[in-house]
Amino acid sequence: MTAEATGPLAGRRVLVARSRAQASALSERVRALGGEPVEAPVLQIEDGDIGALRAALHDLADGAFTVVCLTSPNGVDAVADAMEDDGLDARAFAGAALVACVGPGTAGRLWDRLRVRADLVPGTATTEALGAAIPPGSGRALLPRADIASPILHTLLDDKGYQPVEVTAYRTVLPDALPDAVLDDLAAGRIDLLAFASSSTVRNFVTLVGDRPWQGAVVSIGPVTSRTCRELGVPVTVEADPHDLDGLVDALVLAAGASS
Repeated sequence: MTAEATGPLAGRRVLVARSRAQASALSERVRALGGEPVEAPVLQIEDGDIGALRAALHDLADGAFTVVCLTSPNGVDAVADAMEDDGLDARAFAGAALVACVGPGTAGRLWDRLRVRADLVPGTATTEALGAAIPPGSGRALLPRADIASPILHTLLDDKGYQPVEVTAYRTVLPDALPDAVLDDLAAGRIDLLAFASSSTVRNFVTLVGDRPWQGAVVSIGPVTSRTCRELGVPVTVEADPHDLDGLVDALVLAAGASS
């Protein structure tokens, strides 16, 4: 960071606790506001059950699903990659009566990758809110999600009359370790703000840091992530609202102001 840095995050070092592939978007936003991002790859994204996903997408193209629920940009990427490999495109969604996304970030990724507009995006970006917003119905509901996805969406759809079909679209993996420089900065108080965008990043952060000391104000993307923080004894300074990248960036600015 240069001495000329200006903006509401000027002089602040922000831990970006995401996978390497996902960190750049938040890092760029932090840098644009004068802050210095410190990327901490607390998770890795790996392929899920590719065979099952491809089979499910061909079923989707054949009109076998009434509802499709997408709960993360990673899930959209897995679906888009599998469709591309199999020569499918946006027309595969034509037979689904409802395409639902958990939040605007996921809906935006769906449009960017496949030019499919979500029919439903709940006001609160959680899987519980998504399940609550989907009207009662019947037929099969496709859920291409992470291996560690919460069962709440499956339960809510089942209660509403659907037949949920879970497919592991991708897996989240714990890296071997965080870089020593990141651990040293955390212990020495050289990180001002810590940004967490999912429960899995919080869990992995706590595991990877272990018994080492750390400092800094924690910013959470939403209520589910905040709940995980509380369960793990991680105090949350600011919770984002809306629960997306824009909200997370705004929350970082609020946390920076509160600690100045």
